[in-house]
Amino acid sequence: MRKGELSVEDSATKKKFRFKGERTASTLVIVGVLAVYVVSIHLNIHWLYTTITALVAAAICYELIHVVGCESKLLFGLSMAVSAGYVFTVGFHITIPHFQVILSFYLLLLLTLAVLDHRRIRFLHAIMAFFASVCVTYALSCFIRLNDLPYLNGRFTHLEGLFLFWLSFTCSWVTDVFAFLVGRKIGKHKMTPVISPKKSWEGAVFGTLITAAINVLVLLGYTLVATKLMGRSMFWMESPIKYLYIVPVSVLLSVVGMFGDFSASLLKRNLGIKDFSNLLPGHGGIVDRFDSCLFVLPVLYGIFSLIYG
Repeated sequence: MRKGELSVEDSATKKKFRFKGERTASTLVIVGVLAVYVVSIHLNIHWLYTTITALVAAAICYELIHVVGCESKLLFGLSMAVSAGYVFTVGFHITIPHFQVILSFYLLLLLTLAVLDHRRIRFLHAIMAFFASVCVTYALSCFIRLNDLPYLNGRFTHLEGLFLFWLSFTCSWVTDVFAFLVGRKIGKHKMTPVISPKKSWEGAVFGTLITAAINVLVLLGYTLVATKLMGRSMFWMESPIKYLYIVPVSVLLSVVGMFGDFSASLLKRNLGIKDFSNLLPGHGGIVDRFDSCLFVLPVLYGIFSLIYG
């Protein structure tokens, strides 16, 4: 071997360490953005958490359209602008007149672009653009809707909205983390060997139960804050959110989150890809991190808006 050359083993080791460095950097970025988002939510800095949500929605829109092979800059720009704009209308409580009619014309516009530029825009591209910029964006905007529950007939306070915000996070991410950790140790029965071979029934059960227990503890923490610092009996007597509801709601949302993860895994297998993008090296894309949230958020918001709306 010549001087200065690396063996195959050395090259692989170097690449491995570079990958670890990229993953660490991506993790720091994720934690940093999440910290800013959480602080802005708790301090009710409306423009900041709305802007962050809009940027994430636009990034998810880009990933989903790109992953199906679209190369049209016009389709990317239009759908990402619609995605971000929709989030801003939710964040600043802007009512759009004749919203359903506008959605219909938007879909027709996307299909018209597919006809006029059929060499670069296929029917699948147009449908995915509509799905990503409308359906997925609506799901993500429920982060804002949960925090803005005090505007829903005045039945909720900001503190209660914050609890529901954390509830969506724990049922999405904590369930997945503990399901993976427990499943790796004792998991023997695969849930979906073809779609997601690493997921086991043992991990799913323990992940769901641990998440439910954590949510009860978090609710207890919010109760103590309300009673000790604010001198109110929120979450115990006055609040629509009761301890009795948390366990079944946590179980339901954890199961819904798993289906979100399975759906994303199924899409990736159908397309023959490992990650939705390499935007976050070592983690994949934005969709890879929010697949469970995109299912949990609208279900959680729907439960409370239907019951108390």
